[in-house]
Amino acid sequence: MSEERDDVAFLTGSNSSESRLYSKRDLYERGHVAVCSHRQALCITVFVFSSILATSIIVAFARPWNDCHLDVPAGIEPEIDTTPHATNGEVFPWDDVRLPIFIRPISYDLELTPNLTTHEVRGIIKLIFQVTEETEYIVFHSKNISITSKTINEKLKVVRILQYPPLDQVYLETDRPMRPGRTYSIRLKFEYSLEPGLEGFYLSHYKDAQGNLRSLATTHFEPTSARRAFPCFDEPQLKAKFLVTITHDRSLRSFFNMPIKEQSDVRGKKDQIRNEFYESAPMSSYLVAFVVCDFDLVQSRTKSNVTIRVLAAKNKMNQTRYALDLATNITENYEKFFGIDYPLPKQDLIAIPDFGAGAMENWGLITYRETSLLYDPDSSSTKSKQWIATVIAHELAHQWFGNLVTMQWWNDLWLNEGFASWMEYEGVDKVEPQWNMKEQFWATVVQPALTEDGLQSSHPISVPVKDPHGIEGIFDIISYNKGSSIIRMLENFLGESVLRFGLRLYLEKHKYGNAVTKDLWAALAQATNYTKDVEGIMNTWTLQMGYPLLTFTKLDNSSSWNITQSRFIYTSKMAGVNVSLPVSKFNYTWIIPVKLYTSQGHQHQYLISPKEKDGYTVDLPEDVTWIKANSGGYGYYRVQYPQQVWMNLITELHKNHTRFSPADRAQLIDDAFALCKADLLDYKIPLELSKYLQFERDLVPWKVALRHLADLKELFGEGSQRKTVLQFSRKLLMGVYNHLGWEDKGTHNERLLRLLILRAAVDAKLEDAVNTARQMYTKLQKGETLSPELQELVYCAGIENGKFEDWEAALHKYGSTQIPAEKVVLLKAMTCTRDTLVLQQYLDLTLDRTMVRSQDVSLVLTTISRNPSGTGLAWRHLRRHWDRYFGKFGEGSFTISEIIKGVTSSFSTQFDLEQVESFFEKRKVGAGQQALKQAIETIKININYREKTEAPILAWIQEFLL
Repeated sequence: MSEERDDVAFLTGSNSSESRLYSKRDLYERGHVAVCSHRQALCITVFVFSSILATSIIVAFARPWNDCHLDVPAGIEPEIDTTPHATNGEVFPWDDVRLPIFIRPISYDLELTPNLTTHEVRGIIKLIFQVTEETEYIVFHSKNISITSKTINEKLKVVRILQYPPLDQVYLETDRPMRPGRTYSIRLKFEYSLEPGLEGFYLSHYKDAQGNLRSLATTHFEPTSARRAFPCFDEPQLKAKFLVTITHDRSLRSFFNMPIKEQSDVRGKKDQIRNEFYESAPMSSYLVAFVVCDFDLVQSRTKSNVTIRVLAAKNKMNQTRYALDLATNITENYEKFFGIDYPLPKQDLIAIPDFGAGAMENWGLITYRETSLLYDPDSSSTKSKQWIATVIAHELAHQWFGNLVTMQWWNDLWLNEGFASWMEYEGVDKVEPQWNMKEQFWATVVQPALTEDGLQSSHPISVPVKDPHGIEGIFDIISYNKGSSIIRMLENFLGESVLRFGLRLYLEKHKYGNAVTKDLWAALAQATNYTKDVEGIMNTWTLQMGYPLLTFTKLDNSSSWNITQSRFIYTSKMAGVNVSLPVSKFNYTWIIPVKLYTSQGHQHQYLISPKEKDGYTVDLPEDVTWIKANSGGYGYYRVQYPQQVWMNLITELHKNHTRFSPADRAQLIDDAFALCKADLLDYKIPLELSKYLQFERDLVPWKVALRHLADLKELFGEGSQRKTVLQFSRKLLMGVYNHLGWEDKGTHNERLLRLLILRAAVDAKLEDAVNTARQMYTKLQKGETLSPELQELVYCAGIENGKFEDWEAALHKYGSTQIPAEKVVLLKAMTCTRDTLVLQQYLDLTLDRTMVRSQDVSLVLTTISRNPSGTGLAWRHLRRHWDRYFGKFGEGSFTISEIIKGVTSSFSTQFDLEQVESFFEKRKVGAGQQALKQAIETIKININYREKTEAPILAWIQEFLL
């Protein structure tokens, strides 16, 4: 077992005649209560109760005869019994959230019979395992499953089985010890009900082409929901092989991670069929998947003879071709990149109507939300096509990095998600080179990570986590975006070929097993021939939260510059904030690869270390007027320059903005606004810099700039302040708006930019944009066709300024369309109405899963909250129905985090803050705990930002508009 995992200690009682003594190690190891045999337990119980009875009699007759009472000293809390108790009231003998370390699963033999009519599931499972030390018990996972029968081999008997629901654990005790070197098989019969949901083995529905309601049963197990489908050892390091047999209605089909080995009739049941699948490779329980449905499929083969299949509802098969071709090409490219063939005989990609995530990388059977897999060239936009491509590339990358080699425990989730989030850009870039995906990386991945990681309530990439709710909480921007950002930074530092060689070494060494972060660093160090201390560098980025702010200062009477590093957080200047908390063993210093260029065109590269306590001194030519650090945006940090250098950079941008790459321009915009928000830079700098946007024509800078303009609009979004910000936006947008126009033409990135700019222009009430959108909506109502690129924008504009009948027509179309991408367009467009009564009606629909699917609830709530007419409504609605939303999403879903942050984090007044804190003070938030902390901190930052800058920013804008 890895040394990075806390040892799971346990205390066993032996029924051996040789000894009744416990070792000193047993007595002092942390975490578990004594475990004894059934006979010992009875003897101890009799003794204990006899002692209690005798003591009670003595106390009863010895008590004082007067009525005086003992005063408990103030401040002393009564002790709370934290002993775990099983469902039958007995003490649960295992008291650690992790399973015992002596269990070694070998394989599972699972038989399932799901009935999609009665919704009953019956199953039989054999847990085949070994133990590394003598024990009379094992512990495994099971949640909401009724175990109806239990037996074990090796002439053992099951004498006790206890369930502890708070940790989903089952304790099974045998009459004699299980010993190392032998293989044991526990056979369990079980049953439960299929229910609508997004986790475990759950029920989903869709309508066919005739409008008939169809059912399917599907799975989503990551991180801790395999235990909802069958009893298992549900931890990622406990890999095993899976042999699965599914019996179901003959009219349906079943799919598993592996192909069907044998199909047979069910004796005495002509309407049923039995599918036995090939045994899987060793894998973690969260990667198991099975689906029972009436879907159809298309297929192809890779050059290495892997079968690629795309599965979907029959009425959506015409939307599967793009995914099939893309998946085939990407799989072939990944085999070359990793130097390891895809290890399974087939790869299925299946579109699930109800699915909480974008997709899930189950080995050999990847499940997708329909909008992440199905593409209709006549109805899907360029944005939708790119999304589908990146999600497919992301999940296919996991087949190697995550499935073939899996993180040892969830604290290293970023090894899976950070890598796949980086690799998706590599993957799509190979098959769609004209999209310039790598150019988009900074705006799409790095910038959102910098924003969230600038909070004091962020967390390290590699974060200790044990509680199942805590696991859900780290499926966030830090694990995905920051993880991929530091891999990209490392690639730029080591070189592409070195990184690829190191990844191959890592995968080859740990394939079919588990790894920890230091294993990756060791492989990459080996790839450099041990010339670079990869682990030493990267530990400063993975084991502490946040990132550095590099500050450049020119030394007096010299051509030298001093570069110092400090921790960047938005709250660093706010009263009562200690920037050294929470404590970091690296004291919030980093080893930073730095690249920069100057006004003279010279390139420079440095490796800045915490050893330079007084800063890192560099010599540059005396005639340098400006410096642009973090060239290309490969570094994960922000940069502060002297005021004059900022002004010189702004001058250069106005003179010739193409002197800087699109990523560098985006960084300058983002750093300036972020530093201003943190009260580290004068407000005039980001505003003066923004003026150059009148000449900007590239996607990446505009993507970042529009986020900051939207931020100003939301923060200063009351009354006349909002109008002033919209006027500012209109002036900046006019040039690029006229340049792009409304005609659907140009490159992939020009189409993406046009959608962004037209949306922003309509939001800013640019007269020509608003009028054109309304005219297009009128034509749309008359039955004229509209480019998929413009549908969301035009629908939104029409509904915003239309009548209730327009909203109702969109709702009807939403219910009838068979195109997933169009459903999302309509779902978003319906949030645009200004009518508060209609918005409230829409909010109420999120409580009805037949109207708004569970997977879409957070989208509707958060999008309505961004509508000025719906901000207060969404917050009031969430409070009113919190128990229902929490009951549906709170226990083990990242959806609750999205809802909390999406509805509250744009608030910017003390009144709002007090409401949020008061409401959540005594309420459980489950997996949303981290999100709530971040939302509250963000509100405080917004309040401070408004207090410090709202009046001067609005005054500056008004002067600029004169």
